[in-house]
Amino acid sequence: MIYLIRHATPLIDYGRCGAVSAKVLLDEYNQTSSIDEAEIADFLSRAELSGPLMTPGLNIISSPINRAYATACRLFDAGRIRQDNRLKEFDLRLGRVPLLKMGLRQWFALHRVLWLMGISLGAASRRSEHLRAVGGADELYTACTTTGETTVCS
Repeated sequence: MIYLIRHATPLIDYGRCGAVSAKVLLDEYNQTSSIDEAEIADFLSRAELSGPLMTPGLNIISSPINRAYATACRLFDAGRIRQDNRLKEFDLRLGRVPLLKMGLRQWFALHRVLWLMGISLGAASRRSEHLRAVGGADELYTACTTTGETTVCS
């Protein structure tokens, strides 16, 4: 069995900004390990969600991205966590859109939509990211079914 856990929200400024500031904030988003501790506490307080994952002996794998690893470290003993590049998110790129100001989450959403439409701005293509994700999922699934281990991926 494989459980997937999304990282907690990074604590950065999500306010309105222009394209240049959005690029700087994207770098901060990608590098920060400062996350919303209240989300971790909320997850842990929900025994129906967190209970099955707190069992000793589970295989814990984390994305190498700081926000994902920080989330895993708040949930599990760091010594149990193995980082795995197969869990890395796609490389979001932001383009320069002059005179436009909007919230950082809207910048992310706009460029994800552009990426889905095939406008990658130098990032890996949708097809290559899909193949990478499917390959990684197949490898993790095969490893879990072969060993019979339960794996938690963050």
